[in-house]
Amino acid sequence: MRKAIRMHIFQQMTNYRKPSSFLIKESFPLPPYSTIIGMIHSACGFTEYHPMKISIQGTNASELSDFQTLYSFGIPYDATRHQIKVPTLSGKDDGVTRGPKQVMLLTDVELYIHIYPENEDEFDEILEGLRNPAEYISIGRREDIARVDEVTEVYLEKTDSEDEEDIISTYHAYLPVEYIGDATNEQISGTVYNLPKRFEIDPKKGFRKWAEVIKARHLPPEKLIIESVMDNDEVFFDRECKLPVFFA
Repeated sequence: MRKAIRMHIFQQMTNYRKPSSFLIKESFPLPPYSTIIGMIHSACGFTEYHPMKISIQGTNASELSDFQTLYSFGIPYDATRHQIKVPTLSGKDDGVTRGPKQVMLLTDVELYIHIYPENEDEFDEILEGLRNPAEYISIGRREDIARVDEVTEVYLEKTDSEDEEDIISTYHAYLPVEYIGDATNEQISGTVYNLPKRFEIDPKKGFRKWAEVIKARHLPPEKLIIESVMDNDEVFFDRECKLPVFFA
């Protein structure tokens, strides 16, 4: 049995941007691990990384394409390429590029997030931070405000039940590929994503770089979770919601 935090979240419209999408801002079907971890750190006011394991599940009503005006900042002003000039404290003007952009949006998103702090002493601090966040909670873009319907302490259990109802994922979910194994890989289908989880700052260039990336399979709803997956040390069962939980 493992004590964890469960969040039940609703978003009317959101985009969980794929880093490699440029012409069209495509969206992951569910938020990646780094997005949820960033939300938790922001809500709790953390300024340094706090290790934790996350399980992400959810569903949405539809997908649509929105036409928006995109502003790009942070480059020295060049009259031949920028439409707007912005003065800065350094005395050098920044250039702003403005142009049309297509953005893929998910509508009526429902999420179930399970959180397991690797430092158990931080459990109550994170629970309280999510119940009373330092700022409004958004997932995806800053404007993608989340309605938090539940933040609660739950006890997850291992299961050896032979009842299929206990081991069917009723929502879309991320399942780390390494939990499946080569022998059972064909029994669990779904798109594989390389999902960012944790970044570090490059000491030389000052840029973010991904220090931990999870290779995960996107499971469709009503997918039977085979016994060998449920036996994994990081896979549990939330009996209240009747959901398998895949920590990564």
